[in-house]
Amino acid sequence: MKKMISWYLYSASIRKKLTISYLVLILVPLLILGVYSYRLSYDNLMEQTRATMISNVQSISSALNNNIQRENENIRYFAYNSDLRDTLRHALEDQSSLALTLNNMVEPTLWYFITSDDNIKFISIYSPYVAQSMGDFVFPITEEKDRIWYEQHQNDFKTQWIYEEDGISAYRVLLDANTSSQPIGFIKIQIQPENFLDTIFQTSYLENGIVLVDAENNEISGTSILDTEVDLQTRKYFAKLEPMTLYEDDRILLLSSDILLNEWKFYYYIDKSEISTQLYEIYQSTAMIMGLCGILILLLVGLLSHMLSSRILTLKKYAEEVSKGNLHPAMSVKSEDEIGIVVQSFHNMANRIDQMIQENYELGKAKRAEELKVLQAKINPHFLYNCLSSIKWKAIRNNQDEIGEITGLLAKFYRTALNDGRQVTTVKNELENITAYIELQLRTHDNSFDVVYDFSEDGQNLEIPNFLLQPIVENAIQHGIEYCEMGVRGLIKIVYCHEENYLVFSIYNNGPILGQEEVRKILENPNGGYGLYNVQERIHMRYDTSCGVFSDITKNNMIGFIVKLRDTLKE
Repeated sequence: MKKMISWYLYSASIRKKLTISYLVLILVPLLILGVYSYRLSYDNLMEQTRATMISNVQSISSALNNNIQRENENIRYFAYNSDLRDTLRHALEDQSSLALTLNNMVEPTLWYFITSDDNIKFISIYSPYVAQSMGDFVFPITEEKDRIWYEQHQNDFKTQWIYEEDGISAYRVLLDANTSSQPIGFIKIQIQPENFLDTIFQTSYLENGIVLVDAENNEISGTSILDTEVDLQTRKYFAKLEPMTLYEDDRILLLSSDILLNEWKFYYYIDKSEISTQLYEIYQSTAMIMGLCGILILLLVGLLSHMLSSRILTLKKYAEEVSKGNLHPAMSVKSEDEIGIVVQSFHNMANRIDQMIQENYELGKAKRAEELKVLQAKINPHFLYNCLSSIKWKAIRNNQDEIGEITGLLAKFYRTALNDGRQVTTVKNELENITAYIELQLRTHDNSFDVVYDFSEDGQNLEIPNFLLQPIVENAIQHGIEYCEMGVRGLIKIVYCHEENYLVFSIYNNGPILGQEEVRKILENPNGGYGLYNVQERIHMRYDTSCGVFSDITKNNMIGFIVKLRDTLKE
């Protein structure tokens, strides 16, 4: 990956960079949009599937409850028939009355219900008061007495729904007409499962599975999904679901219905792979659209990259010509955009370079002439030193010791002050320069003032800017001790020390004390006089703001200026 990025940034041509940049900037959002569209379609389809499942479950529940309600009403109608119950109660004593009631009233009614209701397969009446079958519908209780449900529901007088090997049935206990508490038999309606459960099998949304169970979760009827393994795995969740609860995992959507009127319920489930089939069509459509967009983008990117890079390549060719020495290459770019401006600027630059070459040639000749003048100028200080030395020795030979001493001090002062033309000197040389200058001033002032030196040996080999202290010492003499009060002998004190990371030079005099405003003008105003402003500016050019010239007044009222420099000189 690093190699690819390095190749893109430093090795690839401008056309390739433009092509790659365009493709990344366009295809990445297009890919994100495609993925987002696919995901949104998937979420919408899943939400639609959930809504459809709920709607189908509610529709199936409604249809089943209608069928159950109708059969409950039918069986209740017969259970409350007082003539049937009264005749059945006395059947052992008067079987002729029972036969007459059956022939005239019960059987026609039962046949009517059987023929008019597609859900009813047959209706049977069982009673312990009947010794043998009578007609088409009345049977002895012994035929049903061995059924499991018989003992369980002897004292339950509501309509009960059961599922057995012979199918689905609804039965209800018949009570004595007089007491309405004494069971005298029961009536049983056998259901046509094909018609009764027809609404379940008519629903085939996404090849769904539907399982109808009784109150004990025993399977009654239903349909399975195509994947047998997933179908078996789904059925394990049936008993765990509350009514009208949706369960979902990576493979299935499972919805439990509400409890039906006969206390049964059913489970409706869908294999998610069926949904994926529909999503595959959406994926194909999305991929095809993205592919067409990608082809169109490639064509447009190639065209734009060629248009933009062609002029840059032209500029590259011009640059190669200039690098070979041809400063007047033929340029014919007429565009006014940034590239056109760069080309025109490059053309102007080439002309300017040619002009500068000619100017430098002329300057070279002038420089060689100036170098000769500089060599001559270097002779002048040496000539001055030599002359002063000659005067000194002649004065000594003629016993003019004072003249010789003054001449020697003057030679020493000029030697340290001029410093062979260099702007940097050492602390030691600067102190020697000041010492020579003060000795000269003592001679010219007839030793009218005193001087005290306090120089630390530490740091005297460190470098500082040249000629910093002389203007301050000159200021102390001309504007300090020369204005001392009558009877007061002038005093100059010069102190040097190396404190932490600083070189500190202090020049004090006992002349008149200056006010703060006068000191500020001296240090900050180039027209303030005394040359101290120049010293301050030179220090600020070389050091940070912690360095500079600062004023000070001692306890014995000596005024001074302190030069504070870092012990490391900035180049």
